[in-house]
Amino acid sequence: MKTNQCFSFARLGLVMKRDLMENWKKNLYRFLGPYAGFLLVILFCYMVRVDYFSFKIIILSTFTLILGFGGAYTASSILENMDTQQNRISFLMLPATSLEKFITRALYVTLGFVLTIIIALLLAEATRFLFLPIFDVPGYHQSVLPFMWENLTRFQSMKFTGEGAEESYAIGYMTKAIGCLLPLWGHSFFILGGCYWQKHPFWKTLGIILLVNHLLGLVGILLVQSLEEIDWHIVVEWLEANLSWITIEGILSFLIVLFTCLLALNWWLSYHCFKRSQVIKPKFRLL
Repeated sequence: MKTNQCFSFARLGLVMKRDLMENWKKNLYRFLGPYAGFLLVILFCYMVRVDYFSFKIIILSTFTLILGFGGAYTASSILENMDTQQNRISFLMLPATSLEKFITRALYVTLGFVLTIIIALLLAEATRFLFLPIFDVPGYHQSVLPFMWENLTRFQSMKFTGEGAEESYAIGYMTKAIGCLLPLWGHSFFILGGCYWQKHPFWKTLGIILLVNHLLGLVGILLVQSLEEIDWHIVVEWLEANLSWITIEGILSFLIVLFTCLLALNWWLSYHCFKRSQVIKPKFRLL
């Protein structure tokens, strides 16, 4: 059957519905894992009777840890519904375009996972109040959700006054944008690895990232050692005389554009690998 190549939200919704219904067990496990993690941390804090402020910090750290590592692992499993030849044939035979299928899987492993973590946190927060009469921990009768929201969006409450306030706001928002782009860029590598490798994509992607970071660190050390004899005062004077037009806002804007392009490149490569995915791959692609 020939599929209309025009993008259709109706087909996108049908593919997402099919994906959710056929993978309900995996969805349940993805929910129970974070929920059990939050619950174990809560029970541990109850038993050791940590103070409430430390408890809030621990829950926030747990949320960040699960979101980071769990998000990377889930992103690398973007093709888990094509883990066998039969499932691959079934998915490729769907009456939908490659873009619609890719968007479905991308939403499933990104926004879907974030939503799962939030629901697990809300349910764990509701469950912990049931254990309060058993452990009788003082000061735990308040919700940690306002504290987490305040810390996750702390920049919104920053105030700049006086001379240069507008520039401070611009620099602050640019720094915040870079802080958001960096983890998204790192996350996109696991999307790319999941679209390229069929077996153990998370560990292979993580291994390559660690290897590249190690090599870059060695290159940086060698570069610093080779530049020890340079008179940096002359270099600084030359930079101040010839590159005085460069501003902090310009540097931050360049970094934002750079990481945005790198992020878009990884997603484009991921879609390219996804689109060229075949039912039977060469053995070296199954590594």
